[in-house]
Amino acid sequence: MRKSFVAVLATVVLISTIGFVIGQNNAPEYKSSTVCKMCHKLTHKDIVTGFDMTGHSKAMQKADAEGAIVADFSSNPVFTKDKVAYVLGKGIRQQAYLDANYQVLPAKWDVKSKKWKPTPAVDGAAQCIGCHTTGFDVTTKKYVEMGVACEACHGPGSEHLVNNKTGIVNPKKLDQAKADMICGQCHSNGKDPSGKFPYAVGFKPGDDLTKFLVDAKPTMPGSNQQYSEHITSKHAKNNVGCTVCHDAHNVVLAQASSAGKPTTGLVHQLKQPVNDQCMSCHASEIKDMKTHAPNAAADATCASCHMENGVHTFKKAEKNRK
Repeated sequence: MRKSFVAVLATVVLISTIGFVIGQNNAPEYKSSTVCKMCHKLTHKDIVTGFDMTGHSKAMQKADAEGAIVADFSSNPVFTKDKVAYVLGKGIRQQAYLDANYQVLPAKWDVKSKKWKPTPAVDGAAQCIGCHTTGFDVTTKKYVEMGVACEACHGPGSEHLVNNKTGIVNPKKLDQAKADMICGQCHSNGKDPSGKFPYAVGFKPGDDLTKFLVDAKPTMPGSNQQYSEHITSKHAKNNVGCTVCHDAHNVVLAQASSAGKPTTGLVHQLKQPVNDQCMSCHASEIKDMKTHAPNAAADATCASCHMENGVHTFKKAEKNRK
């Protein structure tokens, strides 16, 4: 008990000191998740533990970080492992690689097929790392930290260090459209108004995303365009936003893991396995899966028909329409 008290007291004193120094500069600044965790690992342990388990936290890593590279380089016909300086993606579905100059190397690893696939050799500093880091400056090509960390969704934290009651964005206190825009800054298909960058340059949580991103309105499945699809859906029109289904901090998975409970089905940072998540709203209209979809495969889920290829328009797939 005494050790815990001393740890809390030391953290409060340190944060207060940092806050005083930061308070001399009125412009909000990114301070990194390391600073956030100094307090929140004590006050919100499950949030910190759960977030560290997400793909967001490891959206970009140094190549020499433990477990960062998941690909089999013995089968890579294009470049060798020593060319890799940075890794994009935790390796849940795929993983891409950058050299020391942030240039995308011309092959990515597909996790499911365990094969290399060609990828455009573009400038990663312009095209990629704005959504794989936190506090990225397109002019200097510098960032505060790798990965989509706390301040990517809550905004620069320096003012919050001065007064922990203010100076930070809580998405729960935003209207649903503005809250969804936080996800949309990267999970979208579009470009900034200049047309140079495929993400919302300069956007901060709480801003109006439409002023920072020209949405491309995708017409076919693709990666990282969930927000662009979602805003066309009935879910969005009925105020069913991203965090109704998804837990940004992955607390449910963290709690299940620490308690030794099954985590099967807790994927994509869903709050529940997919059928349970859908039925939490749609149970009144669907008696049971067998009656609702008698010809569906035994292992089919709601997403099999209504989110084919992960599409977030939630329309029934054409091949399954009657």
